[in-house]
Amino acid sequence: MWWWFKARRGHAVLLPALAAFCAMLAALQDSVVSLPSLLTGSANPVLFVLMAPIPVCSALALSLDSRLDEAEQTSVRRPRLLDAALILGVLVLSLGAGWALDTVSGTATGLPAGRNTIFLTGLMLVLRAVVGSPAVMAPVAWIFAVILFGLSNSNHPAFWTVLPETWGDPVAALATACAITAGLAAYLGTRRPATGEKGRT
Repeated sequence: MWWWFKARRGHAVLLPALAAFCAMLAALQDSVVSLPSLLTGSANPVLFVLMAPIPVCSALALSLDSRLDEAEQTSVRRPRLLDAALILGVLVLSLGAGWALDTVSGTATGLPAGRNTIFLTGLMLVLRAVVGSPAVMAPVAWIFAVILFGLSNSNHPAFWTVLPETWGDPVAALATACAITAGLAAYLGTRRPATGEKGRT
């Protein structure tokens, strides 16, 4: 079990990423920055905390790409199931951190940030099954798509954006559930070639 956690760089990558996520939540909270929107042709106020999921999503992608092929091929346990448990554990911790922030500070940005981390991780996992490691850029691309194309003049988010929605929004909740379910299914159903197989034709 320890060799698997060490291979996934949980202590070196995931724990610092969770710490960075918590620090961003605490520091940013309701902070707003004006960013240009191609949809409206003007600057829209955007919650800075929309960026908070990036460290966790990137760390999970890096962790899943870090492995010991020989040990995993001979392991009695199924590393993919352990990976799925690791992903869910990290996401639950992210959501818990958001809840704790909202409870302590009285803000309403922590739980949505946790939900957004789950949604973006699911999106990354789905694309990872198709394009591989470059899928790490999917969360960043989605965030900027929301900023550039997802906000109207009244700062009302389009239905597909998910990220700017409040915690209780049913469409965002459904999209998040679908994204992480599809992402985990794609990850569990995709075989990653061993190092020795990558060069074969």
